[in-house]
Amino acid sequence: MDAMLDCVSCEPERRFRFGYGHGPGVSVYGWPSQGGIYTLHGCMGVELDFLGYDRFDLPLDLVEPQPAEDEHCNRMRRLGATWWTSYHEMVEYDIRGPQNTDDFLQVGWPESGGVWVLQGTIEEARRKGAGLVSNAYTMQERCMMIERLGGTFYANPEDCPYLDLPATGALLDTLAKAEE
Repeated sequence: MDAMLDCVSCEPERRFRFGYGHGPGVSVYGWPSQGGIYTLHGCMGVELDFLGYDRFDLPLDLVEPQPAEDEHCNRMRRLGATWWTSYHEMVEYDIRGPQNTDDFLQVGWPESGGVWVLQGTIEEARRKGAGLVSNAYTMQERCMMIERLGGTFYANPEDCPYLDLPATGALLDTLAKAEE
């Protein structure tokens, strides 16, 4: 007689902000007040700096009051974070792994304003050599590479259809706090 394993799925406690692997980059997580989870996978030093973290001293556990967590999520959204309805949905995607037809998005925020976006499928990104964006040391270099690879510039970031940006007032508050 075969034994059957019954697994109960439950959401994890919102205690972790970063995930490390054996390779380059860091996974960043955010727990917005509307529920679900935001993720950014493969974050390098430029993204971590943009998010306001020391790339060499990332805390394992980080519990923030909800307003601070929502600000963190808003910064993640500016980098093109993926929102999942649940932790379970995110894990299922991670187990399946990225497919060539999945969306690809890289974002750069130049000092002069606006936003550079390289968007397409993973296969299109592979053909363009989009991995070169990860070699940037600064956000300006990141923008330069996105432009060189055929990215699109939006003078008004809210015009970019690929970014899930917060409302204008919340975006301006997030930008002001990031500059402090």
